Amino acid sequence: MTQRINLRTQRDLQPVVNSAVSALRAGQLVVLPTETVYGLGASLFHEAALEHLFRVKGRSPTNPLSVAISGLAMLEDLLPNLTELQTRLPRRVWPGPVTVVLPVEEQEFFVRQLPPAAKEAVYSNGRIGFRVPNHPLTLEILKQLDQPIVLTSANRSGQGESSDVDEIVEALGSDVDFILEDGPAKSTLPSTVVAIGENEVSILREGIVSRTAVDRLKAKIVIFVCTGNTCRSPMAEVLCRKLLATHFHCSMEEVENYGYVVMSAGVAAGDQFPASSSAQQIMSARGLSLNDHQSQPLNETHIRFADKIYAMTRNHRETILSLWPSADTRLFVLRTDGGDIADPYGGNLALYENCVDQIEDELIKRMSEIL
Repeated sequence: MTQRINLRTQRDLQPVVNSAVSALRAGQLVVLPTETVYGLGASLFHEAALEHLFRVKGRSPTNPLSVAISGLAMLEDLLPNLTELQTRLPRRVWPGPVTVVLPVEEQEFFVRQLPPAAKEAVYSNGRIGFRVPNHPLTLEILKQLDQPIVLTSANRSGQGESSDVDEIVEALGSDVDFILEDGPAKSTLPSTVVAIGENEVSILREGIVSRTAVDRLKAKIVIFVCTGNTCRSPMAEVLCRKLLATHFHCSMEEVENYGYVVMSAGVAAGDQFPASSSAQQIMSARGLSLNDHQSQPLNETHIRFADKIYAMTRNHRETILSLWPSADTRLFVLRTDGGDIADPYGGNLALYENCVDQIEDELIKRMSEIL
């Protein structure tokens, strides 16, 4: 008999999470809410559950299913040899309606440990699709389950996706063991499916996230961080953009067309303050402008999206790590010897000149890794 739970009537959701985790471990089929249509899930490591799911769906096992996981950390555990590009887009779009298809070698431990039915269900032409659904309860279930599941739309193959649980019950009936209901589906559009190779990104299916948005999200983002974001980090930002423009033989305004976004922020910055007058004067003397700069505090979105974060001092780096430990592998002090870029704020123009020279020297050393 199908167990149906309306999440909106539950005061305490932890017992619901526990029941769903137990159901998945036991090989039952569970209907889960996502940020788009409802999904039908089964444990990736339970062969009987996968065979049952294909029978319920009326779907050929040769038509691969996506793998739902709890986040980027789980993906990196499953596939430890991902490239920077292959982690960039997932870090920015997950949790959310984007399925990321990645090349996976057959000798990878993750593939080798899959039961035959699981491998047949998800592994196709040397690739596997992964998704992190953006629904708090479903995410919590995936975290506590601590293993991937297969997730497909909760309907019979060939029929339209169901936006309402009553439709799902009518279509699937008692073939489903457990249904978590959270009102009508948020969107009837499917997830966008993006394939990421070692050096290229291609859209296999445009869904709720547009092609234009994916193109923007795949850009490499470099952020420079100081204290107030009025002198050191904005000077580093402009100097880096100049070096990139020189590399690509383009104008500084065209750097983004080559897939690079350069930004700056401060760990104790206010909003929309101009660059210091001395910083503006020094950069102007080099033919560069800070006239349009507006300070901004470093925030969660910066950390999540950045590929490289360069702090002006060791203290800045420690401050950032204390707030966002996950940034560790993408966070560096700008000086390659691990020292600090001295703060010229309040000093004379000679101090600013020395600071700019030092920043530029370090950027030149860093350029190969930025590229």
